[in-house]
Amino acid sequence: MKPRLLVVELHHLGDAVISLPFVRGAMAQFEVHILCRPTTRPVYELLDETPRIHEWEPPWAEDQRSGLWRTIDAVRNEGRALRPLEFAAAVCVWADARAEILMAETRAPRRIGFPMTRGNYYAADLPWRRTRRWLGRALEALWSASHPGHPLLTQSLHRALPRQPHLRCWEQVGEAMGISCDYSVPWIKAPDESLQSTRPVLAIHAHARVPSKQWPIERWRELIASPTVTDHFDVVEILPPHAVAATDNRVRKLHTPDLASLVAALHGSAAVLCHDSLPAHLAAALDKPVIAIFGSGEPDWFAPWNNRDRVVQRRACPLHPCIDRCGMDSYLCLDAVGINDVLAQLQRLKIAS
Repeated sequence: MKPRLLVVELHHLGDAVISLPFVRGAMAQFEVHILCRPTTRPVYELLDETPRIHEWEPPWAEDQRSGLWRTIDAVRNEGRALRPLEFAAAVCVWADARAEILMAETRAPRRIGFPMTRGNYYAADLPWRRTRRWLGRALEALWSASHPGHPLLTQSLHRALPRQPHLRCWEQVGEAMGISCDYSVPWIKAPDESLQSTRPVLAIHAHARVPSKQWPIERWRELIASPTVTDHFDVVEILPPHAVAATDNRVRKLHTPDLASLVAALHGSAAVLCHDSLPAHLAAALDKPVIAIFGSGEPDWFAPWNNRDRVVQRRACPLHPCIDRCGMDSYLCLDAVGINDVLAQLQRLKIAS
């Protein structure tokens, strides 16, 4: 019987996709359990071998103000609820004292992660992020003082470079455990079919989860009318639930009510154009060329796998990266991205008809 490993990933859908190479690699040695939000469960169900999934909605979900002590009680209770599973190890790739406390409460003998140091914490110098980091460090110190001889983490890791990719952090966790991340493609199950067309199909996904990642719709419409697009591609617009189309009736629409239909649409395309969002990471997991428009996020950290050089971004905002909490009067980062910036990346694509 394999020892049990708990992987704590309480962030969003795209972050769950980024964790998949580690999860795949870990399955050879461990019975892998995932603690994730209910919304991210379908990501892990896309794997050929599905890990054990434990759903939990943390009290700070969607940036809700949950209160410090309520938060601590919640993570302690969740860790204790998982304790009977007797995990051999628990890991988390985010510098987050809340996850550290949760893992400690499972009593897993090995607990590997990134403490909340400045070098480990994304966008650590933004004022609101700096306050959170100080609070997290205080929680770590409080735990150490009240649990002598029982550290939150039995092995603390540190990012070698401030701008190293988030995937590299998962590799560091793997190295600490003797696990190799599995990047063989595709990472996920996908239908063996393509979108029928006489020319390469460019799938566009013109919507984003938060406004700070949403390139203006009117620019999408102008872009898609450009000869660079119309002369070389058949365009298919992928529409998430309740979204308004960015294209006119001449462009084929694919409605994707769930994750499986989104994967099918991405897999059937020759290339994908989208935001810094879930579709970018799913398309990369399917080994598709991905052109991703970045706004508030940092591509050095979160560019889709194997597609960093295709990212479109203008570093026009002095507060960048703001991690989706804009401090300006408008989204300077997105307003600065011009249509020609995107067209230049499309022209670089080398796709056989």
